[in-house]
Formats: sequence, C-alpha cells, structure tokens
Amino acid sequence: MPITSQPFGCTRDGRAVTEYRISNANGMSVSVLSYAASLRAIVVPDREGRPVDVALGYDTVAEYEDDACFFGNLVGRFANRLRKARFSLDGKTWQLVPNEGENHLHGTYCNRVLEGRPEGNSLIFTFLSPDGEEGYPGNLNVRYSYTLTEDNRLILDYQAATDRPTIVNLTNHAYFNLSGHGAGDILDIELQLNASRFTEGDAENLLTGRILPVEGTPFDFRTPKPIGRDLGADHPMLRSASGYDLNMVLDAPGLDAPAARAFSPRTGITMDYYTTQPGTQFYSGNFVIAADGVTPRNGKGGAQYGRHSAFCLESQHYPCSPDFPDFPSVVLRPGETYHETAVYRFGVR
Repeated sequence: MPITSQPFGCTRDGRAVTEYRISNANGMSVSVLSYAASLRAIVVPDREGRPVDVALGYDTVAEYEDDACFFGNLVGRFANRLRKARFSLDGKTWQLVPNEGENHLHGTYCNRVLEGRPEGNSLIFTFLSPDGEEGYPGNLNVRYSYTLTEDNRLILDYQAATDRPTIVNLTNHAYFNLSGHGAGDILDIELQLNASRFTEGDAENLLTGRILPVEGTPFDFRTPKPIGRDLGADHPMLRSASGYDLNMVLDAPGLDAPAARAFSPRTGITMDYYTTQPGTQFYSGNFVIAADGVTPRNGKGGAQYGRHSAFCLESQHYPCSPDFPDFPSVVLRPGETYHETAVYRFGVR
C-alpha cells in the first residue's frame, strides 16, 4: 500500500507537522510524525486478529513539544549521556550544552520538524546538523528511514557523514507495551536479552568504565522472565534509576539473530529485536508519569500512562563512550559513513 499522510497540527512557532502512515497487507501499520521523525503508533494484530497499538504517543504537537520522555523520537547527535556535557577528540575538548544537570542527554534532534520522503514502503528523512550545533564539531548530514515489510519487520536505518571529525550515536526512543499502549504496566511482559554483560553506572547513570557480568544480578535476562520479577531487587543501579535503565552489552550484534525477544501473555503479541550496534539501553519506563512524579501522564486516545507502562530497547553505542578508549568507538571522520540498523519484528504466539 502507498504511504499516506495528513496534517497533524503546528508547533508553537508555526511549523506544520505531518503524520505519515505506512501499512502492509497483514494488518500492521506504523504512524510517524515529521516532528522529530517520531514513531507515534505501531498497530499489530493480536492472537485473535484484533488490532492493538503497542507504542506510546500523544494526540497533539504541543504534547510532543512539552514531552520529557522522548516518545518515539529520533535522538542525537549523541544518544544517551555525556559526562559534564563534554568530550575529547584528537587532543581537543569540546564543550556541549548541558541539558540534564551538568550532563548532556540525547541532543536536540527531538525538537526538529523534518520532511519525510516516501519511497515504496519506506519513509526517509534527511537533514543537516550544522557545525557547532550544541557545540558538536562538523556538519553532519543525516539520513534516517523507516521501512515496513510484509513479514511485519519495522526497519530503522541510520546513516550519516561529516566534513570534520566528530562523534555520533543515533537511536530511536520508542516506548513499547505489547499488551496495548493504554493497557497498564508492562511488569508481566516476558523479556529475553541476549546480553551476558552490562556497563556499570553510578547514581547519575553515568558509566564507571567497568563492564560486569549479568550472572547473579537482576539484569540477567538471558532466559525469558517477566520484566517485573526482579524490578524491586536490592541493587544500587535499580534504586538510583527507580527500575531498569542501563546499557546492555550485546553478545552478538547483527541482523542474523535477535538481540532481544519480548512477549505479552495478555495479547500474544511478540517482538523480536535486532541491531547492528554493540549496546542497547533497556529502560522500564520508570518516569513515564506527570511532572509531579505521581499522576499518570495523559497519552493518545485518552490513555493514562503511569510508571512502568512501557519499556524501551534503544540500539546504541555505549553512553559516555569518549571517556573510555576501550569502548567501541563513536568517532566519525570525513570520508567515512556512519551506518547502523535496528529491526523490530512483530508476530503472535
């Protein structure tokens, strides 16, 4: 089916926002906004064939502008955290804009309005992130696309090139609830993560540089278990984050075998996740609530999103990577192409 589009509203400064819809013949569809190339909805059939929207989102542009959760956003130039909003490259230290206390989190791509270009069953966004934006060096040309296949694979493809040495770490911040975006918490969702190690974080969720085994910790998802089973375990990284919010070191990154599998016992919906990147931020929606820290957040269609009402699997290189030379490199140089892919494949059982 062709990709359709319709107006979604305007930003406060008058920029028009478009909603695009990609569909396949199996009853699956994906809705994407030109605001931050945001993944607004993922509709898949459940075990009874009924359509279920498994992605959290909003009904208005204003809610996306005010959102502190990055619902479905393309984030960058560097996804996740950089300590004290700076990094060193080739002997020079670059100071970025701090946006989470003294630190830098995700960047400003989540505030852009982009123009989508349909090509077959793909929706493509291209834009320039200029030299000096937020303090980053280099003009970065970004190409980001969504593709929906007939076997219910949602493919997210990231490409970038620069005219000056810089750092790049792009991801999508989709929030999933395989029981339905308004179905309550995700504590009974069964998750398997093919990750034998994780990167240790401190009380600010900044990395210490240590890579530790999941064996004997609440972070061991090598065999499927409900997300809520060990959520209340006595571990400093769980306490400081009010749940799961950590980078998992994947055993075998690539597109041949899933890095993770999730399943809802309520709907029967499954999601297999693949990524070419070495890490994945596993987040259990610890702060998907209103600003007062208690009241549920208003979501699309009148849904109420409370704490732990979704989970994220954000494909990425490790947070704070420039601080640790042994981590996989996030440096991009002129003449090189940054190219990473993530796939979410949906089904039922």
